Amino acid sequence: MNPVHPNNIVAAWTQGPFQDIIAAASFDGGQTWQQVPLPLTVCSGGPFLGTGDEWLSFAPNGVLYALATAGNSSASRVEQVMRSTDGGLHWTASLVPGSSSVDPPADHPSLTADPTNPAFVYAIWNGTNSPHSTAAVFARTTDGGSTWEPARAIFQTAEHSFIQFSRILVLPNGTLVDLYEFFVQQPNGPITQTTLQLLRSTDHGESWSTPVTGVTMTPLYRPDGTTFVVDPETGQFVFDHTDHAAAVDMRNGNLYAVWEDGRFSNFQYNDIAFSMSADGGFSWSAPIRVNQTPLNIPPANRQAFHPFIAVAANGTIGVSYYDFRLNDPNPGLPTDYWLVQCHPVSTGPATDPACWDSEVRLTTSSFNMEAVVPVVAGEFFLGDYFGLAAAGNDFVATFIQPDRDNVTSAFFARNANK
Repeated sequence: MNPVHPNNIVAAWTQGPFQDIIAAASFDGGQTWQQVPLPLTVCSGGPFLGTGDEWLSFAPNGVLYALATAGNSSASRVEQVMRSTDGGLHWTASLVPGSSSVDPPADHPSLTADPTNPAFVYAIWNGTNSPHSTAAVFARTTDGGSTWEPARAIFQTAEHSFIQFSRILVLPNGTLVDLYEFFVQQPNGPITQTTLQLLRSTDHGESWSTPVTGVTMTPLYRPDGTTFVVDPETGQFVFDHTDHAAAVDMRNGNLYAVWEDGRFSNFQYNDIAFSMSADGGFSWSAPIRVNQTPLNIPPANRQAFHPFIAVAANGTIGVSYYDFRLNDPNPGLPTDYWLVQCHPVSTGPATDPACWDSEVRLTTSSFNMEAVVPVVAGEFFLGDYFGLAAAGNDFVATFIQPDRDNVTSAFFARNANK
């Protein structure tokens, strides 16, 4: 959502088998949209054969930045940054955010325009310079995207450990927090530990602290280390990572994080876990279950997955997710997308499960995942990332479901809060 023009909302998705990234811009609060391909691939006038892993971020002056992974093969992926000064209708040619000393392929990028200073934009992604460890690779611009400093590893894991999905959060005082998932894995064996960790920077990313462990994550894993989400009737897996999502309340600096976790069901299935930090990431609250999936239905129908989180201007916290609560014994797998909210106050903080009592359905009707969602590498593939943002006190969401012609499409929904 454009902070200068709040009716300007932009979404982006991967179109086709990694052929294009399409940006859709709205200037009337989400009622109508104009679609524009980003000029990254040969399909849209760019130099690359494939692209994906798109990420958008508006700067406080209304300039919109996009980050995407692009390449001519899976082994030559690099990160590309683009910029729009007219709300997403036109985009500059891509820029490489510096040359990296960390070997490609790059993966799982995210982008953050500093909400406190339009000169700074931060990009971060996973890099690999060893078959048994990974690095958080960071690049920044200090001149509003005209130039980028060389990318560099700000954290390197030890052997047989790795990180996944770093994202930069900016506190109200300008402090940067790189929040990422840290995994310990036995050699050629299962994951034995998963935690949220973070690095902090008080100089716009020039230097970084040592890692701080935030909270232990306990997702229900599949044998290959991905998160366990499965069709309750057929046993076919749903593509899903353990990717967390995080947000900042810019009024007070509270950090919020959500992820999939099996602890609340004795590891029968994953729920959506929530934890918060009120001291810039040094300490975190005990995780609580926030999805409102009913507990009086069969356990396999209680699976909740693909969470995302945002904070509205009035401090309301929103968390979106999919679940199978409306599944029944009939053929097919009815699936829906939901938004649960918490309005934290001193007598009802966000750490209290009772605060999470306001849920709305974002899908207008259930869709049958078995019938219409693409199967990629033997898994139902809804996507990798899903969008939730605040537009004033409202939440705006983008998510995937079939359209009226049973074509898997990107949808937008707005939930008004008073």
